[in-house]
Amino acid sequence: MSRPQMFLVAGVNGSGKSTLTKTILRKHPTLKVIDPDAIAKGMTGSFATIDAEQVSAGKMALMTVQQCLERRQSFIVESTISGRVYLRYLQLAREKGFKTIIVYVALESPEMSAERVAARVTRGGHNIPAEDIKRRYPKSFQNLKAHLQLADIAYIYDNSKEYSLVASYRDGLMHRQKDLPSFLNKYL
Repeated sequence: MSRPQMFLVAGVNGSGKSTLTKTILRKHPTLKVIDPDAIAKGMTGSFATIDAEQVSAGKMALMTVQQCLERRQSFIVESTISGRVYLRYLQLAREKGFKTIIVYVALESPEMSAERVAARVTRGGHNIPAEDIKRRYPKSFQNLKAHLQLADIAYIYDNSKEYSLVASYRDGLMHRQKDLPSFLNKYL
């Protein structure tokens, strides 16, 4: 049996995690996708009403991650990593022989994050309250380094203008750095 893979697509709200997930799926079409926002939409029928089910959808996403780990099933999960819950799942994945891959998407400011979310809403996507964005933005970056330490491979993108690969890691150590944006310097 080939080595199962855990992809964690992480980043601030509105950074482009779902778009990047779709790109990864083109290369790895058999991955199970675990997206808490899509789960909430499935529960309510619309992105406009997912707020009521976000907590339940988050719990369901974590249960699905646990099931994939137990079954040794490759998967991809999206998160802002504004909390530290995925540290435990990355560690468990490593213990179970998974290849752990993190793809982190950054934006240069919480204001840009809020603007991207507002634009998403106008296209029928889901909203995130501005106060949540402001609270999560620094936490996501502060938690990044700890997550990188548990990744076999990690890629850091700056999507402030367009997706630009700015750093890559192997076994927690930076191996590639290209024009690292100043707003990322203190976190990497």
